[in-house]
Amino acid sequence: MGPDLLQMSVLTAMVLLALLFTHAAWHKASDYGRFLGYVINYQLLPEWLAGPLARALIAAEAACVLLLVYPDTSGLGALGMVGLLLAYGAAMAVSLFRGRAEIDCGCGGAAHPVSWLLVLRNLVLAGLAALVAQQGVQAPGLAGLMVAVPAGTGLWLVYNLLGKLAENQRLLLANSKY
Repeated sequence: MGPDLLQMSVLTAMVLLALLFTHAAWHKASDYGRFLGYVINYQLLPEWLAGPLARALIAAEAACVLLLVYPDTSGLGALGMVGLLLAYGAAMAVSLFRGRAEIDCGCGGAAHPVSWLLVLRNLVLAGLAALVAQQGVQAPGLAGLMVAVPAGTGLWLVYNLLGKLAENQRLLLANSKY
């Protein structure tokens, strides 16, 4: 892969990650009570720490996006995303090992019970964020933006579509049991 194609791929991944994290932080902040309930449901910390942790997670996601979109700090933002994605994946894995697959992941947006597929998704996204951190984002030119922004946005839309399809499949299976 040539350097131009690699940098375009990194820029596209950056757009995708920025949209994912902005969307997630927005959903968590706009329905804070529900998100706080998700944090409590994981039962990983004493309940009195859930509020500060929930607020810190929302702030960390927003900070990662802000750091990611500036070339000089993009690596730091991407590393923060790696850490958050791995922490979220670990929390889901612990819940699954405890036999608690019925809790919502708390990812933001549509309800998704924790599953190994979500853990894998987080590992893939963490790998993508690690690539962005390792390669760094160079200040793009207009041509780069005209390709990467629609490409990253398209990937984000496909990601959301797949999430909706998975949610619908889960609901269909749940309704067919009755």
